[in-house]
Amino acid sequence: MKTMIMEQQKVHMIKLEKGDEVLSSIIHYVKEQKITGGFLTAIGALEKGKYGYFDVGKKKYLNTPFDEVEVIACTGNIAINKDTKEPIAHIHIIVGEKDGKAVGGHLVEGIVSVTLEIYLVETRPAIFRTKDKEMELYLLNPKN
Repeated sequence: MKTMIMEQQKVHMIKLEKGDEVLSSIIHYVKEQKITGGFLTAIGALEKGKYGYFDVGKKKYLNTPFDEVEVIACTGNIAINKDTKEPIAHIHIIVGEKDGKAVGGHLVEGIVSVTLEIYLVETRPAIFRTKDKEMELYLLNPKN
């Protein structure tokens, strides 16, 4: 187990609008505000997108597309890629389909249909993601 004590700095309210792409919009905002760590939650609606499931054996994401969904739950974190110094938004999502079925996984992409209301809690110090050699993913690295 690795741990790290962080302090809450600010709460940012972000309202995405029709046509906005979720991940790129969040990364744009994080860069603009110079946020180096945090976590988020969101609700809203998406016109289309993809969620993924990480296949450990194949070491890759298997993506599933979706259309016209309600965002029932969305949570994630913000960290900095230790190698590139670029921010990473790692977000998971549960969406409700028209028939009432709920599905979800790792958010790969999403286009807003009405709105996406996000609360992003900025934390300090900076938190980094480093490359895990076994999984071939950039994973959180408490203690940096």
